[in-house]
Amino acid sequence: MNSAAAAISVNEATLSRTGYQRVIGVDVAKDKLDLCDSHEKITGSINNDFDHIHKRLLDHVDPASRTLIICESTASYHLLMMDAAHDRSVDVAVVNARQVRDFAKGQGRLEKTDQIDAGVLCQFGEDVKVHLTAPRTAQQKNHTALVNRREALLKMRGQERMRLEHTHDVEAIKFLEEMLENIQKQLQSVEKRLQAILKELAKEDPKVNILLSHTGVGKVTTSVLLTRLPELGTLNRKQVAKLVGVSPIANQSGRKDGKRLIRGGRQEVRNAMYMAANSARRHDPATKAFYERLRGQGKPFKVAMVACMRKMLSTLNQMVRNGETFDATKYASMAEVQSCR
Repeated sequence: MNSAAAAISVNEATLSRTGYQRVIGVDVAKDKLDLCDSHEKITGSINNDFDHIHKRLLDHVDPASRTLIICESTASYHLLMMDAAHDRSVDVAVVNARQVRDFAKGQGRLEKTDQIDAGVLCQFGEDVKVHLTAPRTAQQKNHTALVNRREALLKMRGQERMRLEHTHDVEAIKFLEEMLENIQKQLQSVEKRLQAILKELAKEDPKVNILLSHTGVGKVTTSVLLTRLPELGTLNRKQVAKLVGVSPIANQSGRKDGKRLIRGGRQEVRNAMYMAANSARRHDPATKAFYERLRGQGKPFKVAMVACMRKMLSTLNQMVRNGETFDATKYASMAEVQSCR
């Protein structure tokens, strides 16, 4: 029995506390998946690609058995496995990383490696009743794919602009300008398509209009939040701030009291929230007043902007949780109370 599964192996005739006969914990990374199987039929690491997911994981799972595959939510790295499992009629639970980490600490498991994390997920799936993740519709898959494409185009545009700045050859400049023009045209087409998808999604998902109701939140930001931050509305304000990476991390030891920095988190969401907060500080009176107060206290521009992003994210999180559209008076007063804590 491997160490990661030592405390979680179950007899094949035994159901877990959550009603599953078999639980497979999967720690997801960009290029690989670490597995921990309560039956120990599949273990170790596999590539996070179509062939390995089917041949090394799903081909060893009987859809008729009571099997649960459990993983943490990532920006997008878990989606290939999740969709493939759903196509095989296998139950999948995509859970919040913070909840799993708290569970591990409660079990006295302080070590953290990819294989250990897979083992913790397996035990979590056996001991804790989780909400199953619904299969994505074709429209939701298309939405995510186009958000991915938009992000890739933005990255390409930035790279080509950088090359253009450092190129002096006339012919090379011409090719770069043509490439930038093509990227811009495709970017406009993708964003137009994203707007059409949001219009259709709004008929079924109330979160669309809830997010769009906040001053500064446009269709692009809404698309990013829906596809990159599915946990929105399920966490408290501190958890969602840490998940996105807009919660300053203390840098203090002994007499040293360094600057608090933001790091980690979901960069795509952070970029979208920056644009939204930048718009809100000009057009939303409450955000504008909050920003100007911080600047008046001598806070640098970036510090004030991150604070606006965090405040705005907290408001959006609460709006989604409560199923409420934006009420400037209500949420401005709530933000003032929270900022004093």
